[in-house]
Amino acid sequence: MGDFSLRAARIQLGALIAALLIAILIAIGITTGAFVLSFAVQRDLARQGTLPENLAWIFPVIVDSAILGSTIAIVILTKLKMSKWDKGFYIALAVTVVAISILGNAYHAFHAASAAQSQVAAGIDIGFVPLDPAIAALIAIIPPTLVLAFTHGLGILIKATGIAYTDYKTQADEHAAQDTAPTAPENRNSHKPATAVAQHLPAIEEPPKIAVRVHPPHPSAGDTAIDVMDPPATNPDLSADLDWFITQSDLPDAVKDTARRKLADPNLTWESIAQTSNPPVATSTSWRRYEKFDTAARAAGFENPPLIDMRASDIDCADDLIAST
Repeated sequence: MGDFSLRAARIQLGALIAALLIAILIAIGITTGAFVLSFAVQRDLARQGTLPENLAWIFPVIVDSAILGSTIAIVILTKLKMSKWDKGFYIALAVTVVAISILGNAYHAFHAASAAQSQVAAGIDIGFVPLDPAIAALIAIIPPTLVLAFTHGLGILIKATGIAYTDYKTQADEHAAQDTAPTAPENRNSHKPATAVAQHLPAIEEPPKIAVRVHPPHPSAGDTAIDVMDPPATNPDLSADLDWFITQSDLPDAVKDTARRKLADPNLTWESIAQTSNPPVATSTSWRRYEKFDTAARAAGFENPPLIDMRASDIDCADDLIAST
């Protein structure tokens, strides 16, 4: 199952990288086309704004350069841990310059369509039938709007690719740790796993005999033996033993963190554990992490409770036995 999950994470990461590369190519094409159209419109607006003819081209260069620079900054800052104010500055800058381009394109297209309709109404053949000014303005704002939309889409794809890479790297590390982890020695009494408390106790040469003493209802007079019955042993603090086991085990830190959080609050969902992990991971990853801990803990002798049962088992509770001398 580990190999399958690792393969699935690798395929998911590869698919997201491919989608990101395709989206970048599409964004470059859309941005280039929008810059070409916007350059012509913005230069014409600069002329109408009485800027010198030989300097009118500077205005679209300023606007389009601001769009390009803010777009690149947003894409780069998406994966960096910076303050929201720094990221928000470039987002606000991109929205502002794109809004300038949208308003300029809409204004230019509206008045150009109105002028064309006036020429057609005067009987001048302009070679085409002009659209309604409002529709022409809506068409003119499509390119700069798509530039802004694809910029946001690239940021989403970059975040998704980063999460997929983190998930893949985590699973690869856990898979490597599982392959290199030493195999636990087989318990001599395989039908009854030793508890973690027994691991703390010093080794003894001969374990005490466990038996159930059945006394006859009427002991004979010659039987003078006095049976001294040991008091029943109290249940060990398995929660403390589990914490000790988690601390000294060779499990990855991410697996230990998931186990501690789930044991502390059994009602915590796998989705909430995945979202609050650092970094966030897929929901299936948080479940697989706890499953690795569960397998290792049960191999060490822990049983339910306090473990959260991950198996569909029907284990019966063993009867309490009393040690006799």
